[in-house]
Amino acid sequence: MLFNTWSFALFAIFAIAIFAIVPPRYRAYWLIFSGVAFYASAGPKYLILMLGLTLATYGAARLMVSQSSERRRMAITVAAICLLIGVLIYFKYSRWILASLGFIAHTQYSARLGALLIPLAISFFTFEFVHFIIEVHRGHIRRFSLRDFATFALFFPTMVAGPIKRYGLFSPQLGALRLAGGVQAQGAIYRIGCGLFKKLVIADSAHLFLQPISNPEAGYTALANALAMVAATITIYYDFSGYSDIAIGFAMLFGVGVPENFARPFYASNIVEFWHRWHMSLTSWVRDYVFIPIGRELRGGERSHSTRARLVAIGMSLVVMIIIGLWHGAGWHYAVWGLWNGITLAVYYLWRQLVVPQVAYLKRGNLFLDFASIALTDLSFIIGMPLIGAPSTHDAFSIYRSLF
Repeated sequence: MLFNTWSFALFAIFAIAIFAIVPPRYRAYWLIFSGVAFYASAGPKYLILMLGLTLATYGAARLMVSQSSERRRMAITVAAICLLIGVLIYFKYSRWILASLGFIAHTQYSARLGALLIPLAISFFTFEFVHFIIEVHRGHIRRFSLRDFATFALFFPTMVAGPIKRYGLFSPQLGALRLAGGVQAQGAIYRIGCGLFKKLVIADSAHLFLQPISNPEAGYTALANALAMVAATITIYYDFSGYSDIAIGFAMLFGVGVPENFARPFYASNIVEFWHRWHMSLTSWVRDYVFIPIGRELRGGERSHSTRARLVAIGMSLVVMIIIGLWHGAGWHYAVWGLWNGITLAVYYLWRQLVVPQVAYLKRGNLFLDFASIALTDLSFIIGMPLIGAPSTHDAFSIYRSLF
């Protein structure tokens, strides 16, 4: 069920109505049941998979905390993460990987998989489960129950498009679940209304101008392609931020706060700030569980301004953005889109480290530079739109060629 459908509206009204009359001690169980029903309505074929991974993750965490040996704890952590990532790769990326290998070997490996459907929200709940396992291993999560973890895993407002939750922030709220009232209820309804307006009015209207990107073989003009790139930017932002607003609003109705996902990214004055404001629950996840731990190991204690530290920062920026690109979809154009954004981050990093300190005009800053920085940041994101919106990398580059 998508948020902008009548079926979801009826489901949500029913879920909220029952939640309001259920005794407080049973409200978490009602949220679990609602999540199971929501997932079953969208993909009953994979409901058992979702429940199985939920139980496996919880079981691995329980087994981990019962071990006194750090070696065994690490083995359980690695095994659990490999299971979760392996399932994600199988369902979301195996056809693409095999198709790529088949292209190289001039055969069709991917045909052997048959019709493989991607389970609902597998990218979101995989990252949430991996986060949970890592934080239990680090000792940041010490107390957890099956009820609380199941509520965390099956919380239906965030199931379709996030935001990606953190257990340590989510679980403490489960002890006092209550239906929102007064100002909080007004704020929740307002947030849901804003999300629906973003999705139905702005995003869906801008989507009408995406044909040059979604169907690039028709031979559109440079102007049509440029307008389509702007329309794609408007569509992806208002679609995704609209869904996030709706999810956050419905979570508020249940008395639960979930992370924000967007903070006016197109007002960012540089590309680093842009990614701190865009899909924040994802970028912060990748920062905390990929960029920082791996970057710290690769730096080896070097100073932040050393050549090695700079190379590590650039390399990790490329890797992180490629991961973010592939998280959005399985295809080389998603990887290239991530690479493009990683390159823009690397260029900005070198500019800030090597050029700005040497030029007094840039160090002082002024209103013109602020506007120019915002415009250049937004332009760099708009330029990447064909890579994520076109059917393939080849089609994306055909759009770029048409602009010159």
